[in-house]
Amino acid sequence: MAVRGFSKDSLDIAEERIKRLKELFPEVFCEGKIDFDKLRAVLGEKVFKRDEERYVLDWAQKSDVFKNIQTSTTKTLQALKEESVNFDSTQNIFIEGENLEVLKVLQKSYFGKIKMIYIDPPYNTGNDKFIYPDKFSESKEDYLKKINEKDEEGYLLKEESFRKNSKENGRFHSNWLNMIYPRLFLARNLLREDGVIFISIDDNEQANLKILCDEIFGEENFVSCVIWQKKTGASDAITIATVTEYILIYAKNMSLSTFSKNNKSYDVERYKHRDQFVKERGPYYIDNLDRGGLQYSGSLNYGIECPDRSIAFPNGRKEYKNDGWIWKWSKDKVEWAKKNGFIEFRKSNLKDSGWAVCYKNYLKVDNDNKPIRRAAPHKNLINNILNANAADSMKELFSTNNYFNYSKPVELIKHLLSFISCEEQDIILDFFAGSGTTAQAVMELNKEDGGNRKFILVQLPEKTDENSESFKSGFKTISDISKERVRRVIKRIGNEIIQKSALLGDKNNLDLGFKVYRLKESNFKIWRSDIIKDQETFESVIDAFEDPVREGAKEENMLVELLLKSGYDLNADIKIIETDGSKIYFVNGELVVCLDKMSQNIIDKIIGIKPAKCLMLDRLFNNDDSFKTNTVLQLQDEEIILTVI
Repeated sequence: MAVRGFSKDSLDIAEERIKRLKELFPEVFCEGKIDFDKLRAVLGEKVFKRDEERYVLDWAQKSDVFKNIQTSTTKTLQALKEESVNFDSTQNIFIEGENLEVLKVLQKSYFGKIKMIYIDPPYNTGNDKFIYPDKFSESKEDYLKKINEKDEEGYLLKEESFRKNSKENGRFHSNWLNMIYPRLFLARNLLREDGVIFISIDDNEQANLKILCDEIFGEENFVSCVIWQKKTGASDAITIATVTEYILIYAKNMSLSTFSKNNKSYDVERYKHRDQFVKERGPYYIDNLDRGGLQYSGSLNYGIECPDRSIAFPNGRKEYKNDGWIWKWSKDKVEWAKKNGFIEFRKSNLKDSGWAVCYKNYLKVDNDNKPIRRAAPHKNLINNILNANAADSMKELFSTNNYFNYSKPVELIKHLLSFISCEEQDIILDFFAGSGTTAQAVMELNKEDGGNRKFILVQLPEKTDENSESFKSGFKTISDISKERVRRVIKRIGNEIIQKSALLGDKNNLDLGFKVYRLKESNFKIWRSDIIKDQETFESVIDAFEDPVREGAKEENMLVELLLKSGYDLNADIKIIETDGSKIYFVNGELVVCLDKMSQNIIDKIIGIKPAKCLMLDRLFNNDDSFKTNTVLQLQDEEIILTVI
């Protein structure tokens, strides 16, 4: 039967890269494998020889990192509508779960879709509660023993086994690199070709992170290392007070990435003069038309007639002389400028000619009278946003700043967001979401400039300390704090919009909502990594599973899982069509999904919809092979690609 197969796993990273390599160099493949001798012959001196020394960042267990990257996941996401705000209309996403697994889950559905990533990962200070996966090769049995434990060695309650990274540990830096590398590797896949990533870091790992990012993103895609002055002093410093952190910026493809200009880079008070053109050109300031000390050109050393009909040469001379001074503009442009009000003559006792010849710099137009937006490139120094602002933001929302100690200021994230040119519905991803600062920054900036940016936040449900103020206030995990912060920001902005609308009658279409999802094991028993441990278990379980669907699995959760694994994102357009007492789902105008029942009426309905693809569960045929075969043939005749699970 012509039934298409279905992949239960997240994107196979190695297979994807091999596929791309095969498209470029089909000649280097032999019997399905890469012949590196042929590849070296094709690329010549561009490929290192086997034993040739090279510059590389290496550390303990680096080889395990790539095994970890290549290990796919069968996990899925479960919608939590009761924890969401405006679930059915919003396109903002919050995912609760271990971020490495979540990044793998998102590979198919968000590959090449993210405009900007901002992350504030653990800094690896040795005392900042940095945690990391203890072993890449840990067995599922060991995992199950350790889950729900928190012992004297520092194991924490999470979806995987984690341990505190102490500076006394002999692999202090290696452990951190093992943690961050696969996450950045997978994150790069999610970036659009014009996408950009921003990574906050401090002196503990900045040097290593720069080399690591050069490896993952390519040295040619390094944009800048922004220095952020986060405080004004550190009185407890023993040697030199460190008051800065860094933000590394890399592009997915530098040749395609565009960066906005700083519209606040000019001093508006400098434009203090006005003339008859102020309405069209704005105010202006003046500058001398002559200059010296630069490359001399005889064609720019000429006389200009002044208001009293006298002639002025560069440097205030009354006659021609080569003293190195010239006019900035050609003779033709000066004549045009005089006629159009761009030249201003000022009496000067300091000039031999008695005149200072000046030109006008208007705010709204350039020196050719063309509209201009005054701006300059952003600088790699931020010194007007203090970290103390972060505590103030939390206090405004929660009446206390003791719930989360390490959040970044909202103003900092908004400033970084302003670095890139955002278009309609560009997606901002933060997979170390912490207290949810990025979500607040995105929504506030949308409110300020009318943008329509969307966010995806990922945060581990790390338990809060039972003695902490946050725990006593009902926030059992860090992600609980994050979600509540987003809810409160939404409520505050919503109230501000209502008040503004009442006063000015303005309507606002801001996306004030977010969908909450939680990382979960598959809804299908045969895909469950917590049940299937080896081939023997798999075979015995298969015999017992007449129905592959996990008991209690909800239809909406199965739909989310199948769409993610089919490459559809969490904001796919889903239309519910009811027929023959059952629901069928029409996705993005091209895919029909059937999860409840199957009948000839439903088949006729599918054919009438004319989708390009159809996905359904095998159990809907109730072991009726004849009915299944007939269904396949009917859809095949209509050129509908069928996938049966």
